[in-house]
Amino acid sequence: MDIIAQWKDKDIASVIDPTVTAFAPLLKAKKAFIKEVPFKTFQYGSLDRHQLDIYYPLAPPPSGSNSPILFFVYGGGLNTGDRRISPKTFGLVYSCVAAYFARRGYLVIIPDYRLVPNVTYPGPAEDVRDAIRWAVQNLDVQKGNGHPNSSETTTPGLLIPDLNNIFLMGHSAGALHIATMMFEQNVLPWDDDIRQRVKGLILQGPPYDLSQMTTEWSTWAIHAQYWGNLEIMKANDPINLYRRLPGGVVDKLPRLLMVQGENEPDWLAYAGDRFHEVVRERTGISLDRIIAKGHNHISVNWALNTGVGEEWAEETLAWLAKVQKP
Repeated sequence: MDIIAQWKDKDIASVIDPTVTAFAPLLKAKKAFIKEVPFKTFQYGSLDRHQLDIYYPLAPPPSGSNSPILFFVYGGGLNTGDRRISPKTFGLVYSCVAAYFARRGYLVIIPDYRLVPNVTYPGPAEDVRDAIRWAVQNLDVQKGNGHPNSSETTTPGLLIPDLNNIFLMGHSAGALHIATMMFEQNVLPWDDDIRQRVKGLILQGPPYDLSQMTTEWSTWAIHAQYWGNLEIMKANDPINLYRRLPGGVVDKLPRLLMVQGENEPDWLAYAGDRFHEVVRERTGISLDRIIAKGHNHISVNWALNTGVGEEWAEETLAWLAKVQKP
């Protein structure tokens, strides 16, 4: 963590290589430990990018009954990302995230989703929705094994997934897609059954507020492919989608936890502050918030199962336990 914490440049592109350099050896040293958590891959849609991995818990459910479900939606700047990045991480990112929470009683699902240039707004949010719907429809509660209905599946451990206790955690663009899904009725109608099942959102450093972006930004070409133009982008970033939510919908939103690295880029940190303020102004509620000490935008999830920089995740587990209390 010292290498990461001392890195002065906060720009996302600049911190990727030092983050990989710092954490890849630590992850490799824990490869057997991470790989010990069983998982299976399933197709949730018609495209190659419509696949998901399900990781099965090695520990009893935290509540002592059925296993809560945690979806993790990775980021990647809208145009990159994979549920198991290779070769630099030996396929351990983002298995390290899933294994961390699966060892604490959660059934963890990581879906792939469509990327630019093969998708436009709000396609990835629709993919996340479809992955959740697939899980709700296919996870076999009746047999009590947690596996999708299939004669080819085997049971690594007896469990009953709690389909009414779903949590969504996303990082960066992945958190953007979760927010889009939950805040946009054209993606997830207000009366959709999924809304009743999702109990909490954990948003890690998403671009809540894109009002500062211009066509001069280095990432604008990617955003232009995704959004179409600045007007559409700024009208449909999370903060403006939230502002347009009907009052009755705001009251029924799941609990929300904001997570961000201590060394996020200034514009992302500002965006988080603005979203926190807007929610407080509208609801009178100060959202729960975790600042991951020493972390940059990339390192938060790479640290899991390395034994360093995991404090934010322990705080997140405490928040999850609190939300699940009757």
